[in-house]
Amino acid sequence: MELDVYLICGRGEKGDKFQLGQVFNKEGHYFRDEYDPTTQYSNMDELQEALAKMVNVDKASLKLNRINL
Repeated sequence: MELDVYLICGRGEKGDKFQLGQVFNKEGHYFRDEYDPTTQYSNMDELQEALAKMVNVDKASLKLNRINL
């Protein structure tokens, strides 16, 4: 499964974390209200784990594509 993710960078006390701004699947479904936009992530691995749980797939089968809006 592939998801397109828009990240908001520069978060956290040191500016080294990011938040998930938007997430879409390849069919264009926007996962609005299905994730917590206030959660701050330290790395893409943490985000991938959270999104795999959200869409109920194995983490290894999930590919994340960063997008710019």
